[in-house]
Amino acid sequence: MRKTTLSAVAIALIATVCFGVWAASPTNAPASPVTRQGIEPLQMMVNAKELPTVEFVDYTFVFAH
Repeated sequence: MRKTTLSAVAIALIATVCFGVWAASPTNAPASPVTRQGIEPLQMMVNAKELPTVEFVDYTFVFAH
């Protein structure tokens, strides 16, 4: 029983270490075209046209009689 528990702990420890090394390793994936060109939020807001509008009714100062 003790030998089984010790080997299970050893396997779990090895798996944890291997997963940690894999997760921390750097990737060599190329950057996407959007990342290289950059997104300009100001231009997105300036060029936005025909967006849906919402009517907001403000009931902040409604007084009961």
